[in-house]
Amino acid sequence: MRDQAGADGDAPLDVVLLVSRARGLARAGEPDGALRLLREAEGTETGEHRDVLDLRARLHAQRGERAEASECWQRVLARHPEDPSARAGLARLGRTGPVAALGRHRARTALVAVACVVTAAVAGVVTTLDGPRTARTDTDRAAGRQSPGASATPGNGREEAGTAGAGQEKDPAAARGAAALAQDLRAPGLRVTVHGDSAEVAFTQGLFSEGARLTPAGARRLALLGERLGGRHLSVTVHGHAATVPGAPRSGGSVVALWRALVAARELSAASGEPLTAFTADSADQRDAPYPDAARNRTVTLLISPA
Repeated sequence: MRDQAGADGDAPLDVVLLVSRARGLARAGEPDGALRLLREAEGTETGEHRDVLDLRARLHAQRGERAEASECWQRVLARHPEDPSARAGLARLGRTGPVAALGRHRARTALVAVACVVTAAVAGVVTTLDGPRTARTDTDRAAGRQSPGASATPGNGREEAGTAGAGQEKDPAAARGAAALAQDLRAPGLRVTVHGDSAEVAFTQGLFSEGARLTPAGARRLALLGERLGGRHLSVTVHGHAATVPGAPRSGGSVVALWRALVAARELSAASGEPLTAFTADSADQRDAPYPDAARNRTVTLLISPA
């Protein structure tokens, strides 16, 4: 999804406030309320702003309302013919067919929303624990050490790369599929590596300024990646990372990391058009830090494989 300031950083204040309120309702599991709020601006300059129409389109797409989503993105293109978000959204609609309606996953989505609310309440207490820490070594990563951090969603039963198939022969077809997926996902600002039947994606720069607050650049990076995930039928696990101050636990995961994973999963869901329940979010172990410096470790990493 776009950064709240708009793709060009020129969104008027009323647009920023409207989009922010609507996104808040959507995150709270109230997409109907979010759409009603956006429709109230119909016929006004605010209601025709690209960010407002883009959010409306994404909400319709998540509900399986393809015609309504297409209309909103077409209205964006009428004013901004080269708008990348609208063009990508229409392309997804054309190649993927109906996106699973949000109501079809009401029970599972409600579980995710409850996890978000509970985690947010705790995260406000521990966001100050963001500081330097020790990165996990390549030897540890190769050994496939598992993160004991708590998962925020039910998950899909797939083991993480590095341990899946331990003691078993690798599936050549799965390995080729992961290599092809990694090749498709490679882009500036991303570090993509293959682990067994999965592709691991790390961002070369941190996504969060503090706590679980995305930077504008971080929001854009997630949106761009999310658009590339749409319609691919992938299994995506989002691992949140967070540094610890001296004396704090150096393993076991953290609430800050878990909340970052939830925020990133929400952004990827909105940008891809896939339901939130298509993403599993958890806290990575502190030893799984992708980088040696704290700034870049204010991030998430993704483990992606064909579903």
